[in-house]
Amino acid sequence: MDELVQAMGMSSVSKSQVSRLCGEIDGFLERPLAEDWPYLSLDASYVKVRQF
Repeated sequence: MDELVQAMGMSSVSKSQVSRLCGEIDGFLERPLAEDWPYLSLDASYVKVRQF
């Protein structure tokens, strides 16, 4: 956890701060999706052939 905190530009974090942040993240992940989320999935193949 210390490495993650340092990567975010902070020097240290207490156990209570970690617990609070994890709780906020859990609440964010459990929220319902209020609208449709369309997506596009692409797949392609490229085959190079020699024509005679």
